[in-house]
Amino acid sequence: MKHRIKILTALMGFFCVLTLSMTVDAKSTVTPEPAIYAKSAIAVDADSGQILYQKNANQPRAIASISKLMTVYIVHQQIRANKLAWDDKVKISSELAKLSTASGLTNVPLTAGKAYSVRQLVNATLVESANAAALALGQKVAGTATKFAALMNKTARKIGISDGHFYNASGLTNKLTGKLALSHVSANAENLLSAKDVALLAQNLLQKFPKVTNITEQTTSTFYGTTMTGHNQLIDDHNLGQGVRVDGLKTGTSDKAGACFVGSATTNGKHRIITVVLGARNKSANDPARFIQTAKLMKWVYATHQPIKLAAGATIAGVDKAKIPDGKQTTILPVTKATHWAWADKGTSAKQISGQYVNQPAKLTSPTKKGTQVGQARLSIDGKRLQYIGHSAGKLVMVTNQSVKKANFFVRLWRAILRLF
Repeated sequence: MKHRIKILTALMGFFCVLTLSMTVDAKSTVTPEPAIYAKSAIAVDADSGQILYQKNANQPRAIASISKLMTVYIVHQQIRANKLAWDDKVKISSELAKLSTASGLTNVPLTAGKAYSVRQLVNATLVESANAAALALGQKVAGTATKFAALMNKTARKIGISDGHFYNASGLTNKLTGKLALSHVSANAENLLSAKDVALLAQNLLQKFPKVTNITEQTTSTFYGTTMTGHNQLIDDHNLGQGVRVDGLKTGTSDKAGACFVGSATTNGKHRIITVVLGARNKSANDPARFIQTAKLMKWVYATHQPIKLAAGATIAGVDKAKIPDGKQTTILPVTKATHWAWADKGTSAKQISGQYVNQPAKLTSPTKKGTQVGQARLSIDGKRLQYIGHSAGKLVMVTNQSVKKANFFVRLWRAILRLF
């Protein structure tokens, strides 16, 4: 008997060790978050704004020429509102012409008194990161540098950017804009945004004006005989993963900002992500640090995450039934109004996704039509709530999946009597 107990004890010990070993091996297969060597960074889904990675993402920092994304966004808005056209001409002042040839600044040469089209200046702003071209666009839109700075800040608030500040269209320090510098503002004042707000700006630009990538994916272009060379070293990079392609978006560099980059990438033409790296190493003009860190972040997202589709009309576990007190049926299970993609670790199934109402769901009155809004729900995976950029992002609209007729008088009367007891 004692011999059998010893054997049984040994076997139990063996299986415990085996189980522990399997647990350790299982844990070791989980890829940890990458170490991103930059002051701030973030990666988000371009459509939903779901945050996939973040590091010091809420702290406003100098963003240098990434500011030009706001300038280009406003230009696109003006064109859509028929207040500006791509072929409109922009006459160059002597101050802008002088700035366009200033030593140490990225530019295309502009001639005083000559007129350039809005399209040409936008291309120069995004491909060459031309500072004078961006400032010229700001003056064209608002009349003065001061008014355009005010418009940039107003636009930022409209899209949900509450922190940070814009001083000019280019991202240069105030003093480097020469005679266009703002009065009563520090000479060293520089545009500030957090990594999260930069991602929000990029998301708005890509969602509302997706053709902008036709410009940002260019590696070279020409401007009146001047060859423009793009600064994005990840364009045509084939080492990011199978099917991963980068098509934007903007670099930024200054002494205060360090090396910065906003990336935009898709896998097999779908599931676009936006990455932001602020304050990477900047030892020289050709230092690839920001692109190395961005590539690391993009590879990690696509290698370790998968987007899970929640189709329109899907039920979400944890989202309670809606009440219809006077309906033929008194409750109804809500479904999603629109398709939503939720990113999760690879191997996660849709069954692990649950939801919870943001507010108390509405009590519906009958007759209730199919598609009537019940409330909004936030998603969680294995109990961990998904995070998003933007104030209203991540709130799924839940609606009724069928029509419900009103119960007859006697049924409603009987229910009323039962409620008394």
